[in-house]
Amino acid sequence: MVKFHDHMISDLLDDPPISKNGGSGGCGIGSGLVILSSGLSLSKLISSLLLLHSPSAGTLLLLSPSSPSLKSQILHHYAAVSDRRISEISADIPAHHRLSLYSSGDAFFITTRILIVDLLNSRLPASSVAGLLILAAHSLSETSTEAFIVRILRSLNRNVYIRAFSDKPHAMVSGFAKAERTMKCLGIRRLHLWPRFHVYVSEELERDAPEVVDVRVQMSKHMAGIQTAIIEVMDACLKEMRKTNKVDIEDLTVENGLFKSFDEIVRRQLDPIWHTLGRKTKQLVSDLKSLRKLLDYLVRYVTFCRLIIN
Repeated sequence: MVKFHDHMISDLLDDPPISKNGGSGGCGIGSGLVILSSGLSLSKLISSLLLLHSPSAGTLLLLSPSSPSLKSQILHHYAAVSDRRISEISADIPAHHRLSLYSSGDAFFITTRILIVDLLNSRLPASSVAGLLILAAHSLSETSTEAFIVRILRSLNRNVYIRAFSDKPHAMVSGFAKAERTMKCLGIRRLHLWPRFHVYVSEELERDAPEVVDVRVQMSKHMAGIQTAIIEVMDACLKEMRKTNKVDIEDLTVENGLFKSFDEIVRRQLDPIWHTLGRKTKQLVSDLKSLRKLLDYLVRYVTFCRLIIN
């Protein structure tokens, strides 16, 4: 485990539980939303937290991530330093067997579907659950199954801790107050931010800095022609968007349109009034997203061809 992971865990575990009236108790010791930059090995951080789990504290449940690679990486890092095994509770396991697993005090991966069914059918003794780990906090909303699970679990066990993680910080700025709404739907009061320029992270990364070799391949004549045509069409769409007087024209430039964050900039401005926009404006937003994707895929020949053909 790298040192900044140590600091992340210490920062998370040092937080006292907070109740609704501001006192201690009620939200679970060490509850929090952790957002770290991509590439800082979320899988190693989770595996380190699993190592700290004690069966005497109760069962630890990890909501199975949508990315199979993240799950496999967590299992790989955990197996490298521990003899214990992290199993998965699935629909193939009989209900009476699941009940015994819930009471075992071990850590398990579990899908949201199985967990919510067992909670609603009282097959899960909430008092035996120590905590819940959510590995894709950026995908949550007020109406998500994860938020519903947390509300039910908290109503049955006020001492359970909820720890949510995300290594996609760019996804946490989409929409209005995404981080705040995510914390609200999970009943979490603490936000832990770990960007690459954090002092502990930067010190660790600079200690063994990688050697970067920048290799650039010039575009062919036809590729340059396609790029010019796409940019001209984007410029035309942006001019039409400016006529709507619905968005900040300073952000509507072709230069900004070259980056992935441009889609989020436009949607962030239009989300509050999306229901009032006409079909033409909505189509322009969709067209700009498609054009930016074409421009991004242009330098990846196979992906560009596949997109055009499909």
